[in-house]
Amino acid sequence: MWTLYKVMIVDDMEVLRRDVKRLKLWGEPSGFIVTEEAKDGWEALKKLEANSIDLVITDIKMPNMDGIELLQNISEKQLCPFTVLLSDYTEYHYAKQGFLYGAFDYLAKPIEEKELTKLLIRIKNQLSEKIRQEQKLQALQGIAEEALFIADDTKQVIALIQTGDPKAALFSSNLIDKIGVYCNSDRSKTLIALQHAVHEIMCAILQTHEWIERFLDVNALKTVDYSTCKTQNEMKIQAMAVLEKLITIINQLMGCHNCKIVKQACEHTLKHIDEDISVKRLSEKLFVNKSHLSETFKQQLGITVLEYITMVKMERAKKLLHEGHLKNYQIAEMLGFQDNEYFGRLFKKHTGVLPKDYRI
Repeated sequence: MWTLYKVMIVDDMEVLRRDVKRLKLWGEPSGFIVTEEAKDGWEALKKLEANSIDLVITDIKMPNMDGIELLQNISEKQLCPFTVLLSDYTEYHYAKQGFLYGAFDYLAKPIEEKELTKLLIRIKNQLSEKIRQEQKLQALQGIAEEALFIADDTKQVIALIQTGDPKAALFSSNLIDKIGVYCNSDRSKTLIALQHAVHEIMCAILQTHEWIERFLDVNALKTVDYSTCKTQNEMKIQAMAVLEKLITIINQLMGCHNCKIVKQACEHTLKHIDEDISVKRLSEKLFVNKSHLSETFKQQLGITVLEYITMVKMERAKKLLHEGHLKNYQIAEMLGFQDNEYFGRLFKKHTGVLPKDYRI
């Protein structure tokens, strides 16, 4: 069943109130229904104090209390979330005062059904969002106690992902299961708690591994819509898909090791991959012997420094190709390849397809 938002029409002319109520847009077509009317501001205020109204549409010039005074009272007493002024062109300078008291918009008289319909759509969208935010706040308040129970687990998952620990995926899965248990499988609570936990994990990981944005579409990961999931298991699949992307890219590009010099070499490469980077420049930057760096790198990661740099460049190329802003030769030049064909061969060796085919 759809929500019908309640409207009050305020105008000293009964014929205008009647004409507005007769418009065919009210009810299911717009989602709004006229439930109250008043002949002046005083009457409108009494009815607003007695009944909940979502939208007041009021004339400006009325006896006893005009539309501007009514808006001022509504604003001060927070009696209605949305107000709209009715005015003719000669009264527009009055209408501008209404915006000081929170008027959403104004309509010219006589009211055209098409214009009012457009206005109601805009207001309905904001009212719907307001309800969603209130529900979200209630859900957040409801899971405050549960959140304390999973805080330590969340921190543990963050630490495991940051260090590339092989147990990161398992502990992430366990965390998501715990969220469902602590929220008693309540869909709304689970949804909010899960979004909060994943967001907290992502923010922590991106703070220590800001280079990830060069390889993953971070915005897409942050805006995954869990509300489309029908079951808790679907939510878990969505959340794990996000976390596993972080786990995979860190494991692939950083590895799991405690070697300080290798870690520094990887971090510098990842942060400066769009610049002219080489084994020689990297060893000079880190103030280490080139041979020592190469030997240590091979021992820790099983590949040479040059192979690592090439792999990182190919991963960066994948992101740039997906974005579609640059041509293939521009990406090759950006990553330090003067020969576009050589870049293409390397990319195919790394991914199995040519750059032009990867875009599709």
